[in-house]
Amino acid sequence: MSLWLTPQELVELTGYTYQKRQKQALAKMDIPFRSRASDGYPLVARDLFATSQKFTARRKGSTPRLEILREM
Repeated sequence: MSLWLTPQELVELTGYTYQKRQKQALAKMDIPFRSRASDGYPLVARDLFATSQKFTARRKGSTPRLEILREM
């Protein structure tokens, strides 16, 4: 599996197909990304979603952290 989200996953995440719009959406969602040097394509690390409390699913039986929703 790739270290980066696939182009289709980026479209699913941002709702946009054009890289300029994807970058704007990622920035608005406070999702860190890098631009590929060759073509400027946004790269989002896959492990960001596995390790970040902000983006991971809530564990069964845990209390929801509503302050996270307010930050988004």
